[in-house]
Amino acid sequence: MALPESTILASRLDWLGSDEPYFFERSHSEQEIPKVPHHIPEVIGTGHYQAMHLPLNQVIRKGVFTFSPEASGQLYPLAKITERFTEPVLCIQSVHKGRVVVTDHSSGRDFMVSNNASLFMHADFRHNSASLDTSEDINLVILIIGRSVLNNLIGEEQAHLLLNGLDVGMAPGSTMNKVPLHIDTLIHSCFLDHLTGSIARLHAQAKVLEYICGLHKYFASSIENEASKPDIKKLIHQIHHDLMMQEGKLPVITDLARQYGLSPRMLNKEFMSRYGKSLYSYISEVRLNEAHTVLKKTDIPMKTIAKNLGYSHVNHFITAFGKQFGYTPGSLRKKLSSSDSLR
Repeated sequence: MALPESTILASRLDWLGSDEPYFFERSHSEQEIPKVPHHIPEVIGTGHYQAMHLPLNQVIRKGVFTFSPEASGQLYPLAKITERFTEPVLCIQSVHKGRVVVTDHSSGRDFMVSNNASLFMHADFRHNSASLDTSEDINLVILIIGRSVLNNLIGEEQAHLLLNGLDVGMAPGSTMNKVPLHIDTLIHSCFLDHLTGSIARLHAQAKVLEYICGLHKYFASSIENEASKPDIKKLIHQIHHDLMMQEGKLPVITDLARQYGLSPRMLNKEFMSRYGKSLYSYISEVRLNEAHTVLKKTDIPMKTIAKNLGYSHVNHFITAFGKQFGYTPGSLRKKLSSSDSLR
C-alpha cells in the first residue's frame, strides 16, 4: 500500500533513563515502526512501542510499559521527544491505563495524562519530555494529524469548530480534555496483535476516523450551536449566580464550560463582556472582598476562610489577599484588635 508523504518532517527521541546516552532519529519516510522493546533498565520494567503511518496520512503510536514491583512509586524519566512538522498538527496523547507526566518545553507546562484526561496539542513543533508513574502499568497512544489532513477529512469549518471545542484553536496551544470512555476506547483499539501489514493499517485507519467523528460530535457540537443561542446573556447570568453560591474550589474552565454547553473560549469571552473581567479574576475578587468582611466581623480562623474560598493552602489565600488589598489578613485583624482595645 503506497502511503502519502508524512506531515512529520523529522523525529528524534532521546532516552533519559538509561545509563548510557541513547537516541534514534526518524525522517518523514520512516514513521512506520514495528514493535520494538523500550530502552529502559530491566530493574524498572519492560515494554514495547510501535507506530503506523496510516493511509489517510496520520501517524499513530503505541507504548506499553510493565513495571517491576521494586520500581513502584517512582516518577521515571523516559524520554525527550523533538519533532518538526510541515504544518501545524493536532497531537493527541491518550492513556488507557496508568499515568504519564508530559512536559511541554515550549510553554514550560506539565500535564498529567491519565484515563481521566487526554492531552491535545496544536503546533508545528513538538518539544516534550515524558515521565512515567511506575505505580501502575501504562498503555499510551499518540495520534498526530496535520491541519490540512483534518480539513480534508471533516471540512475546514468543522475542523475549526473541533479545535475551538478542544480549546486549542490557536497554534501553538495545549490543553487537557476529558474524553468520554466510548470515544477514547476507539483510539486504543487501533493496534491488534493478530493483524499485520496493510490490513493492520486499514483497521487502525477506520478506528481513527471513528475517533475523530466522536471527538467532533462531542466537542464541536456545542461550539456550532453557540452562535444560534439567543439566551447566551441569560446563561452567563445563571453561571455567575451559580458560582456566587458555590463554596470551595471552583471547577476547571473546561469542565465548567461543558456543564453549561459552551466552549471555554466562549465562556470566558461572554463573561468578560458582561462583567468586565475574566471569570476566575472576577470570582477571586468577589471572594476576597467577602473574606475581608468576614475577617473584620468574625474571629473565624484564616485556615477555615481559606478553605471555604477554595485555596489549597492558607499561604495562597494570604498572598492573594495581600495583592488585592495591599496588606495581609493578619495585619487587618491586628489593626482591628488594636482599635477595639483603645475604646
